[in-house]
Amino acid sequence: MTPQMARIVAFFNQKGGTAKTTSTLNVAAALSERGYRVLAMDLDPQASLTMAFGVDVSVLEQSVYDLFLDDDLSATAVCLPTKIKDVDLVPSHPDFATAEMALINELERERLLQSKLRDPALDAYDYVLIDAPPALGLVSINILVAAHDLIIPIEPHPLSLLVLPRLFETVNRIRRLNPQMRVLGFLPTKVHPTSRLVSDMLDNLREGYPDIPVLPAVPLSVKGAESVAAQTSILEYMPRSPLSVAYREVASLIIAATDPAPRPAGAAHV
Repeated sequence: MTPQMARIVAFFNQKGGTAKTTSTLNVAAALSERGYRVLAMDLDPQASLTMAFGVDVSVLEQSVYDLFLDDDLSATAVCLPTKIKDVDLVPSHPDFATAEMALINELERERLLQSKLRDPALDAYDYVLIDAPPALGLVSINILVAAHDLIIPIEPHPLSLLVLPRLFETVNRIRRLNPQMRVLGFLPTKVHPTSRLVSDMLDNLREGYPDIPVLPAVPLSVKGAESVAAQTSILEYMPRSPLSVAYREVASLIIAATDPAPRPAGAAHV
């Protein structure tokens, strides 16, 4: 049987502070619990996802910076195992902040990530989850060109709604290069369930973007930060917490929306 191509899902929002990093880590852990193999990619020069996985960026020999600049380097050559079963990581590094300047004269520079993710070795993974930077520069364009699906983490704050028109303007422009890209939904994060502001914002989201689902809300909790400090997922740190429940629900919706077919015998998912 021909291997299935990994589904590329990006957690994408140019606004900072929307929990893209913790969502990438915890959804990866939730997919792993279900028997899926995941490659997490940290494409933010702040390297927050890399550090959340417990990697010391000061001693990295290779990172996503090298992946973008070395034509002969593959994603599997850069990736590292993590403490989470069946989850590997392509780490980032602060040097990645200079990548856009280094790539400015490259041919088809907006397709560099796409070409790297066409590596047949990545067929061993079911999902590639991308932690996107809080920007709309060349790296973000690469992500939009390469991704099959987008999840937009969004904080319940009025400013979060104000940045969405520019985000979707960029997404719609990139659809000329990647017409199959889908937006799986908004992911409300840091949500206080009894807040009237949250309720109003979610209503505004549904009214303003009626074709885009609103995914299960991730509640506001200090336990999420504690799990990051412990360099693990919330699913391991507090398996029955409301945060863990929410991320498992998000993973289930991703699976329902993206899983194309059962795997071969012996590699079935639970």
